[in-house]
Amino acid sequence: MTWAALVGLFAASYLSYTYISGAELVCGPLHGCDIVRASKWSSMFGLPTPFFGVAFYLMVLAVLVARAYAPDYKTKLARWLTALLACAGFAESLFLTSIQRFVLHSFCAWCLLSAAAAMGIFLAMLWDRGMVLGKDRALAELKIMFMSIAAALVGGALGIYGLTRPASRPSVAPVMQQRQPDKILVPESSSSTPEVPSAQATTTSAEPWLTRPWTPFEGPAGAKVTLVEFFDFECPGCGLYHKLVIKPLRDKYRGRIRFAPRNFPLVELHKNAMDAAIAGACANQQNRFFEFYDLMYANQPKVTRADAEGYAQSLGLDMDKFKACESDPATLALVLKDRQDGQGFGITGTPTVVINDGLVDGTPNLETMSQLIDERLN
Repeated sequence: MTWAALVGLFAASYLSYTYISGAELVCGPLHGCDIVRASKWSSMFGLPTPFFGVAFYLMVLAVLVARAYAPDYKTKLARWLTALLACAGFAESLFLTSIQRFVLHSFCAWCLLSAAAAMGIFLAMLWDRGMVLGKDRALAELKIMFMSIAAALVGGALGIYGLTRPASRPSVAPVMQQRQPDKILVPESSSSTPEVPSAQATTTSAEPWLTRPWTPFEGPAGAKVTLVEFFDFECPGCGLYHKLVIKPLRDKYRGRIRFAPRNFPLVELHKNAMDAAIAGACANQQNRFFEFYDLMYANQPKVTRADAEGYAQSLGLDMDKFKACESDPATLALVLKDRQDGQGFGITGTPTVVINDGLVDGTPNLETMSQLIDERLN
């Protein structure tokens, strides 16, 4: 139980630090840590959820140390208290893991590690039996516990330092890396550009542009705030971020900000990302991008070429033109240019948001994004 509690304490402490400081979460192969942190489940009663994990594991350790220090003192009460804590921790971890699986569709590696630790404590509790310990046995167990705790404190501190050393950012006011693009192009027309420029037109500048003539826009041309999202239709994080942050922002600030989505297909990770991006560009060619964009995310992960053509047909697009556009090398060139511009801004993953010419670090939640927009509208 002690070792499981120490593992859980490390995971919860690391998460607590990153939630407070906004430091980049090292998530491993799961890629869902920032999505979980951006969701409403990242806090309870006004406090970051990992705080409750830290409190839980500290209480478990306190009870275990007390039992080892005074093994004959109210043993029945001590066992019941241990069981109560173990059951509460297991129930909470099961609930939060279910939220990740069935609601967020993204997993945080550190949350899973904490859940595994809570399950370990619960399983060990099932074999917890009352027994009389001699003085020497009790002292030996107490020494082992303190040595384990001391080693965990040193190792945990070094581990958290190593994990958070590369980069950090404030969680309430994310770092804005100011860029100086060659030109910020905001077309006067409020609709998407109906004609797809030629492939040669996409290579006239080596500098990253915030938007391009073919970029779809939603909102007034003279808006004080332009919100650009670099996205991937097949990216699960983008789908969840669209639902939790992007769509609510578009609804909240409709008519007050200008929203411009741009393609950043992660072809190394998602086999359908390029076809989906091309399909979006073809919907844009017929001035129906935003309906198509919302429909793709509403039906994720069904984003194959056949799926995209089905969505286009349901929107009443001219399918002959749509399919011809999908096969046109010029359309591929536009998508690649979107991605090239994103890389020029230092973007390496999705979803990534740019406000005016400021690159927003990480994936802030709805409240933080609203704060950033309000500051620029006032």
